[in-house]
Amino acid sequence: MDKRVRYSYQQKLSIVKAIESGKESITSSSKKLGCSRSRIQQWLGHYRQGGPQGLKIRQETYTGDFRLKVIKLMINKGLSLTDTCSAFNIPNLGTVHRWLTIYKEHGANVLLKIKQGRKKTTMPRKKKQATTDLSPEAQQLEKLRAEVQFLRAENDFLKKLDALTREKEAQNQPKKKRRPSGN
Repeated sequence: MDKRVRYSYQQKLSIVKAIESGKESITSSSKKLGCSRSRIQQWLGHYRQGGPQGLKIRQETYTGDFRLKVIKLMINKGLSLTDTCSAFNIPNLGTVHRWLTIYKEHGANVLLKIKQGRKKTTMPRKKKQATTDLSPEAQQLEKLRAEVQFLRAENDFLKKLDALTREKEAQNQPKKKRRPSGN
């Protein structure tokens, strides 16, 4: 069962209608599609809550107040993840599960302040030494040092590549048959 599989609106709708009419069960549908039973139960909840429109894929950003409201209702009423997602029309169980984990570990204040998206990371840049203040001989020496460093790295790379190709060739060759000892 691959989590990255996306199911079309038509697939979801046909499965849900087949289950609602009694032609198929949740288990047989999950085996047929190759997804989990909980995913199909989630689709059923969305369908029952919002009709065919409940199955449409949507991307939303949620405010801190909304997240807190969802988690508090879930805890107070003892709702499951599936029921909570259906009640608030949230398409992904993992979203609510993550909010619940944050709420339990860090509290409501952190849940209110969650930022969307990836964290920005910047790589520190190596400062180049000003070569203009060096004498021509020193500039030439720096140039040669950089070239030697590059050539050493290239040499190491080629050695490693050669070792890996030899190892791969050794694995591909059949092992020699051993003769039994005469003892």
